[in-house]
Amino acid sequence: MLNWPEKVKAHNFDKQPVVEGTLMGIKGQYLMLDTGVLNIRKFGGYEVEIKVAA
Repeated sequence: MLNWPEKVKAHNFDKQPVVEGTLMGIKGQYLMLDTGVLNIRKFGGYEVEIKVAA
């Protein structure tokens, strides 16, 4: 990752079922999006649909 966010906003599927953003990087168990961070281990039992746009 070239840019680190000043303040991290964690996404939560329980509160916000749709998360959109551009994948900026992966660090450990976290997907770093331009809109915030998604903790993959926290949502291990969830069914997720990912759409990729070119």
